[in-house]
Amino acid sequence: MDSFLSLEKLLLSRAVRFMYNDEKRIQMGSAVSQRQPRELETRWHISVIPLYMAIGSPGLLATLVALTLGASIAEIGAMTAAGAIATFIFSIVWGKLSDYSGIRKRYLLFFTLALGPIFLMLSLANSVQQIIIIYTMASAITAGVAPIAVMYTVECCRLEDWQVGVARYSSVASVGNILGLLIFTITAPFLETRWLFYISSATCFSAALFLWVMGSEPETTLARHPFPVKNFHDAEKLLSPRPILHYLDMRRIKPPWNMRRMTPLQLLFLAAFIHWTGISLFGVGQTPLMKDLGLTDGLILAINVVTGVTAAIAFAWIAPRIKSSHKRSINLIVIARCILILCWAALPFFLIHSIPFVFVLPLIISVAFNILYSLIWLPITNFAISQAPDDLKGSVQGELLSATALAGAVGSMAGGLVMATFGYTAGFVLASIIALLTIPILSKFDMSAI
Repeated sequence: MDSFLSLEKLLLSRAVRFMYNDEKRIQMGSAVSQRQPRELETRWHISVIPLYMAIGSPGLLATLVALTLGASIAEIGAMTAAGAIATFIFSIVWGKLSDYSGIRKRYLLFFTLALGPIFLMLSLANSVQQIIIIYTMASAITAGVAPIAVMYTVECCRLEDWQVGVARYSSVASVGNILGLLIFTITAPFLETRWLFYISSATCFSAALFLWVMGSEPETTLARHPFPVKNFHDAEKLLSPRPILHYLDMRRIKPPWNMRRMTPLQLLFLAAFIHWTGISLFGVGQTPLMKDLGLTDGLILAINVVTGVTAAIAFAWIAPRIKSSHKRSINLIVIARCILILCWAALPFFLIHSIPFVFVLPLIISVAFNILYSLIWLPITNFAISQAPDDLKGSVQGELLSATALAGAVGSMAGGLVMATFGYTAGFVLASIIALLTIPILSKFDMSAI
């Protein structure tokens, strides 16, 4: 108790000290502000690669381990939904805490150090229930990485064209994910799938070291106070649990059911929720279907490597060069994604009539799907950032991730139940229909105006 009170006093004094020294610190500048934006971006990208090597594919590994332990598709849906709920809650929490404190790098360090032991626990789990619980814990931690890392990119690199910076960050993150999957693919024939979590755990500690050495806290500006307080009373309110619980109080949520009264940002969140509900309903059946088609864990990992390479190329070279934020372009991308889901709906036919090299079909469809993913996700992310106030950009990124995470929870649970009851084809067709319902909402506003 004494140590807790000492910590609270330290935080309170730090809050007030930040308040009085904020303007002076900005005028003097920091070591970070003296570096060129390009150098900051390069150092940040070097630290991003091991970070995403560690956290890029726990969901895939957890699914493969759970299937090895005899999990049904309904249990896979429940596991994915539990992870999505944790992401929904904690992405807002981490984004708010990061905005309030003015800290980015130290939160990312905390995430990587905390995930190391959790991945070790996943490697030791011996039941589907344990996998679900521990995977949910991992999702609660990883939920903060995306919103904080995106805002780190925008703030620390101080790029004139921050949209291009976000695209490059997404591409580098994909490279890290690819390298992690490539290591798993190479080692999978020689190790049990659960042992791959040992590699993830070791990579987490390596990522923390890279981030500590190469990363730098972004410069704090007057537009984003590290502690928005004027006196000790405000500091006490800020550091109490109440502000966090305030954002999780569902009674405060009053949806504006009339879409004419909704802001473009609200419409964006609604569209993201509906579209990713369909995508998540479809996604929960992908890995189990590939297993049922006879693909080994190593081959499934290899397919994910190829699709990851596609995503990296798409985010780096394709998405920035294509103006996909216009209404017509976005609608065409949504339609194309739904058609690809219907292609997956035809794959269960090969459960009855097997063919050689059946893995080529999900591979081709997944490559095309990832290209379209980059074309729709980049304008959505950029539009959310452009619509948010300076002091709430990290929070808005967290809320966007929360909208897709909540959709993931609903879609995954529904997908597991529908496919367990009616089969893969029915689930994929339903997913395509739900994802297509995004078009009327996206037609209400123009994402090209950023």
